[in-house]
Amino acid sequence: MGRQWAAVVAGLVALGCAGGSGDDADGKPSDSGATGGTTPPDDTSDTDEPEGFPEAPDPFTISVSGAWSGTLTFDTPSCSHRTGSATFRQFWRGPDHAFVLLVEMFDTFPGEPGDYTGADGVRARLQEEAGGDGNYFDSQLGDASSTLRLEGLDTELSQAWGTATAGTLGDGTGGTVTLSPDSLRVWCDHLE
Repeated sequence: MGRQWAAVVAGLVALGCAGGSGDDADGKPSDSGATGGTTPPDDTSDTDEPEGFPEAPDPFTISVSGAWSGTLTFDTPSCSHRTGSATFRQFWRGPDHAFVLLVEMFDTFPGEPGDYTGADGVRARLQEEAGGDGNYFDSQLGDASSTLRLEGLDTELSQAWGTATAGTLGDGTGGTVTLSPDSLRVWCDHLE
């Protein structure tokens, strides 16, 4: 009986070395053969992009109330984060070029997706552009409660995405503003 088992084992080993049918146990073509004609695996779970890079956001409108009141629309995002840099900045400009809205981590960004707060250096700013009254509001002059949730960062494709909140922004003289809605999209299709 020992010789029969040896023959069976030898046959199975020979079949395995010959590559069998080229199919894995699940019936899909094997991607480990050296004969070509392989198919890529269906599972891409090893990426940092669980849902991939999102579509471009629509223009959005916020209401500002407090020391300055008004409604602002933003439609043009831009971002900066050079590989190896400790700075990440999401910058929004509106079609009328009245104000810019920024969410940034200046010299404190660790270079990876994650949840960050004002204590980590997240800062939001609403700044009037040239030609206005010079209004400037900053979370560091407000309640320092800005947040940044960076869901994805791909430096090779120069993309980043996630969400941020501004919190209460101050003007340095005791005036404050709040934004509604406070949740902002982070969307970078090119990191400058």
